[in-house]
Amino acid sequence: MAITATTISSDLILQVVNDAGTGTVARKYADVKVAATDADVYDVANGTNGLSKLQTRVFSGVQRTNTLDIEDV
Repeated sequence: MAITATTISSDLILQVVNDAGTGTVARKYADVKVAATDADVYDVANGTNGLSKLQTRVFSGVQRTNTLDIEDV
């Protein structure tokens, strides 16, 4: 039995510090290209001209969520 996993979608989740200073707030950006490398996703989130620079809150971290289609071939 051979199992294959195919990535069908990917999301970028930008973590920023809550205004009250307690915990973080997640900002989700859907439909990231599945072919993008993790380094590319990080650069979009926190690079020189990344999304974190557009936020009024302090950048805390970045997550990437991949959705896979797993099937028996």
